[in-house]
Amino acid sequence: MSFKNLISFDEIAESNVNFLDIDSRPDWEEVFGNSNPLNLEIGFGVGNFLIEMGIREPDENFIGMDFYHKGIRKVISRIEKYQVNNVRIVYGDAKEKIPLLFNDQELSRVYINFPDPWPKKRHHKRRLIKPAFIKTLSEKLKPGGEIHIATDFESYALEILEFFEKELTLKNKNGSGTFLPQKEGIPKTKYEKKFINAGERIFYLEFVK
Repeated sequence: MSFKNLISFDEIAESNVNFLDIDSRPDWEEVFGNSNPLNLEIGFGVGNFLIEMGIREPDENFIGMDFYHKGIRKVISRIEKYQVNNVRIVYGDAKEKIPLLFNDQELSRVYINFPDPWPKKRHHKRRLIKPAFIKTLSEKLKPGGEIHIATDFESYALEILEFFEKELTLKNKNGSGTFLPQKEGIPKTKYEKKFINAGERIFYLEFVK
């Protein structure tokens, strides 16, 4: 099936099991056809990380959440191309959708790779990662669940670190006040590879509930 711009998201949702445009929690076991752990990536871009994680970990389920239309269409077509059965795409704003779509203590891992830093000071209020959002993520995590974050924007990284360490239900896996120097065992995003090749520093954070 072609996902040209003429095709609406309503049509895709009706015809493609990998795409969900919903405002209430589905039966995730029914959606995936199993009871494997649920993992969420917020803002998946072109989908490299999401799809590779699905391929690497066939006994885990992955949900990608974004509202970038072009990216969503590309990822849906790639999921079909590579026949990745354990990845689903959800359309929408994470701040609005996460409270609606997941029960408390339902997620195993949450990944936020290179969230928009909104660098201009007057736009900082638009940043995704704020104390209220962190609290929501923690509520949706299982005990022992993890949140993984990567950003190349130092001032945003420091702000994220400060906000997370004020959430008492979460613990910095690398030690209080510190970043993880690098991440091992999981794929790198297209954006991440570009910055690494350019010799730029990437700030990694991992928090556990």
